[in-house]
Amino acid sequence: MNNDVIAWVREAPFADPAAIRKTPKFSYDAWFARGRAMPQAVETLIEMLEREDLQHPSGDGMRLAYALGWIGDRRKEGVQALLRTLGSRDITLRVEAASALGRQGDSAVLPTLMKLMEDEKVDINVRANACIAIGRIGDPSSAAPLKRMLQNDNPFLVTCAKEALRLLGQGNP
Repeated sequence: MNNDVIAWVREAPFADPAAIRKTPKFSYDAWFARGRAMPQAVETLIEMLEREDLQHPSGDGMRLAYALGWIGDRRKEGVQALLRTLGSRDITLRVEAASALGRQGDSAVLPTLMKLMEDEKVDINVRANACIAIGRIGDPSSAAPLKRMLQNDNPFLVTCAKEALRLLGQGNP
């Protein structure tokens, strides 16, 4: 495992107000560029996600999923690692994995994302990111389920469904 990649993943100030205040000029664009330039970065991210204990999460999982989603590599092993992490007890990991799957653009994950989006027992943030991810993938067959989400009682999910439809090129429904 590449320790440089692990250190890189841990640099970004995620959801920690104190860390964000300490690094007000942090550039995610520069951070991603450095990650993309690191040898074996994608392989290390995938390996770490594959090794993540889903019942006793490490805390790094959401960072790994986020980085893998944005780094721009779309290999099948990454998609499989992200799909696996949707079963984690760590909600933040599940949220980022759903989002990253949308950035991967693999339409084979649409049934999984649809199921997450529609399941009322799933955390609302996971559902919302699944919804947006569906729109990012860009498969026109996703429009009908997204339009059904416009009837949801939760205004957050309705907003996400509108954004997903916009991403699909369905305009402002």
